[in-house]
Amino acid sequence: MRATCSYSAAQSPRFLSGSPLQGVSRIHAASPRCQQRLVTRMGLFGLGIPEVAVIAGIAVLVFGPSKLPELGRELGKSVKSFQTAAKEFESELKNSADDVADEGKKLADDVKSKVDDTMK
Repeated sequence: MRATCSYSAAQSPRFLSGSPLQGVSRIHAASPRCQQRLVTRMGLFGLGIPEVAVIAGIAVLVFGPSKLPELGRELGKSVKSFQTAAKEFESELKNSADDVADEGKKLADDVKSKVDDTMK
């Protein structure tokens, strides 16, 4: 008898806390059929292919085929600038964390030297 991967969309790995295969037995999770379903259930922002196709069709009807390439370019530029800003924010956060760690080490060294001086 062949095991199938059966769980509802609400139980998909994206919505589970902890293990991505919570509630699925090890043998069951290791089966290629189950892994294939896990991959196919992952969509763009939780949307499946039919939903994305409907949204794209509505976009063509609303904006027209001549306007879509321009909108796509603008969307791409916006995403790129957002990614750049996120990377800059991440680097600033790391730099400030490193600065705080360095100041903490200096403070600890100062306290240690003062304690050593008072112990002599």
